[in-house]
Amino acid sequence: MGNYEKVHQIMKSFKEVNRALYYMLLEESDELNLTVIQFQVLYFLDQSPNASLGQLSEELLVGNSTMSGIVERLVKAGLIERERSASDRRTLTMRLTPKGNKKKDEAYQLLKERLSGLLEMPDKEIEFLLKVHQDILDKLKRG
Repeated sequence: MGNYEKVHQIMKSFKEVNRALYYMLLEESDELNLTVIQFQVLYFLDQSPNASLGQLSEELLVGNSTMSGIVERLVKAGLIERERSASDRRTLTMRLTPKGNKKKDEAYQLLKERLSGLLEMPDKEIEFLLKVHQDILDKLKRG
């Protein structure tokens, strides 16, 4: 296999896995009446309560204005709340509401059911996969 074919096969593999994960998340988020990005925001705020808009934007790889609209819809739905930061009054922080926490728990349960097959992989294979992904990221960043 030539270099071009190798690169093409790697890219195709990532695209197929990405597509499968995206459509699985799309089905799950439809069941929960959330968009995929809203689901990701709930997950991130569960892991990082009191995150700022900038932190959310950076983590989910979207612009601040896009994230602002997503946050606004989640606030209106009663799933997250915003509050001025005690340390910097110019900064708004966000966290899950009890309703948002319940929605996140529902999402976790669905996700766990749908991705349970991945947990059948031996730990050594998962560690190897994650190492390969990190190696790829490092090589792409170096250019």
